[in-house]
Amino acid sequence: MFQINGKLTNKINIKDRAVQYGDGVFETIAVKENLLEFWKEHYHRLNKGCKILKIRCPSELFLRNEIFKFLEKIKKKKFVLKIIISRGEGGRGYNPPKKANPTRIMGVYDWPNYPEKNLEKGIIMGVCKTRISTQPYLSKIKHLNRLEQIIARSEWQKKSISESLMLDFNDYVIEGTTSNVFGVKKNIFYTPLVKLSGIEGVIRNVILKILKKKKERYKEKNIKLKELLNFDEIFICNSIFGIWPVKQILNKKFLIGKKTKELINHLKYIKKN
Repeated sequence: MFQINGKLTNKINIKDRAVQYGDGVFETIAVKENLLEFWKEHYHRLNKGCKILKIRCPSELFLRNEIFKFLEKIKKKKFVLKIIISRGEGGRGYNPPKKANPTRIMGVYDWPNYPEKNLEKGIIMGVCKTRISTQPYLSKIKHLNRLEQIIARSEWQKKSISESLMLDFNDYVIEGTTSNVFGVKKNIFYTPLVKLSGIEGVIRNVILKILKKKKERYKEKNIKLKELLNFDEIFICNSIFGIWPVKQILNKKFLIGKKTKELINHLKYIKKN
């Protein structure tokens, strides 16, 4: 089911700049029992992305009310909500129209059928050949241009591989195709910098806040693949599946360690409360 500017429809004007140029931002939110998980964090990033692209973002109150009116029509208890804010309709050419009215798009998707073993026993990851380009102006936000991730995700079809790492052109690990990456070495947490490229994931930021609150040691830094493969524990995260431990990258195997298990339990606690 889809809604555009408050009306139930799956039709959008072909002149919309989301269609023409990918001119907009989006958020993907887990919804359980009509609860928007980490709504504040998602809206903060959505608003930040709109400000960077100079798109007028709906107020949090307005958007939240519109979302819940939309959700009243949904009979499912657990699903994925995608929100897109585009610049709106415009003519040909890259120059943004000065008086464009932003388009609000909402879509409901079935909850992914992830194997339970991903959480319990860990996942196997590959390493993509496709590299992430450097663009500090667009790093951190979830803009609609996802071609790098699309090309990277098409590199593998094996069901045994759940996710793959993406590196930049300096050979630094940035993220997975749909996730952020963490490692643990000698009880210190590490995660790649996303200042020049990559997405500042909502769950990534939640985890960093948890670590700070628990007074755990952590570092955001440039990490080469060789260094990552020498970590004691590795896990990935995103807003839908939460945290998945990593049991293997290429031919290197890892144990699901104590620190990863503690974080999984802590995140579950936060979601319930």
